[in-house]
Amino acid sequence: MVHEFTKPLQELLAVARTGHLTEAARDLGVPQPTLSRSLARLSRQVGAPLLLKQGRGIALSRHGRLLADAAAKAVAEIDEAVRRIRADVDPEAGLVRLGFQHVLGADLVTRTLRDFHAARPGVRLQLAEGGADHLVADVGKGRLDLALVAMLDRVEGAQVLGTEPLRVLLPSDHPKAHEAEINLAALAGEPFVAMAEGYGMRTITDRLLRDAGLVPDPACTCEDLATAAGLVAAGLGITVVPAGIAPPGTVEVPLEHAAERVVQLLWNAESVTSPPVRALRDALAATVPAQLRSTTRTYT
Repeated sequence: MVHEFTKPLQELLAVARTGHLTEAARDLGVPQPTLSRSLARLSRQVGAPLLLKQGRGIALSRHGRLLADAAAKAVAEIDEAVRRIRADVDPEAGLVRLGFQHVLGADLVTRTLRDFHAARPGVRLQLAEGGADHLVADVGKGRLDLALVAMLDRVEGAQVLGTEPLRVLLPSDHPKAHEAEINLAALAGEPFVAMAEGYGMRTITDRLLRDAGLVPDPACTCEDLATAAGLVAAGLGITVVPAGIAPPGTVEVPLEHAAERVVQLLWNAESVTSPPVRALRDALAATVPAQLRSTTRTYT
């Protein structure tokens, strides 16, 4: 395929291939005088003759062969780059890189992706799970197109989709398991189970503990909220979780000073110009708020 920005180089390659201006012009679908003027202009830009008359035909000069060798490689790479770019921005067959926290992927993301895939089966999805801080950074650096995160604070430029109330998760036989609400300060000395550094719930828990006058010092850390809840059920500590996650053997108790995390969608400003990225962003923005309001969410 001839691209306007590589046209002179492809014309040179056509002459090298055919050895004749008339045949090269026919192959390119342009008038011969037009081709002759274009190649003459290319010679002037390079600063040396690129073509030599050879009998009734034409041949490349030494400088012409040097440029043609480089042009063959460059045109092939550019053709491949253009092919990939067009595939990525094709609304029916592009690529979208979406990141999300594991707990959000369990239902909020998968439900939307199911419907999105049914509507656009040709769009490729590259999914990444991780901590909120890392996801925000990856979107900013262009490593991800979109990310769904839940944090105490709003990320600049993000779209808020809803909120999730936070609860203290206790073993069901804990002395405070049946209280109407709990002040975290009353849990001083209790072993805490925490997510690893960089995870949204770790940042949230650490701040809530500091606000309650406690020093964050987890007894154990993990990288999955379901694992953290399992550790609480096993009696290895307590933790803070979004409402609705409690597995058997645990109880969620509201915080005395109500706290919630903000579920928000962010995107890379350059990536969102791609139709498939924009389409998935709009799909998440349209479906996640209703799911957040649902009482039937699952985390397992």
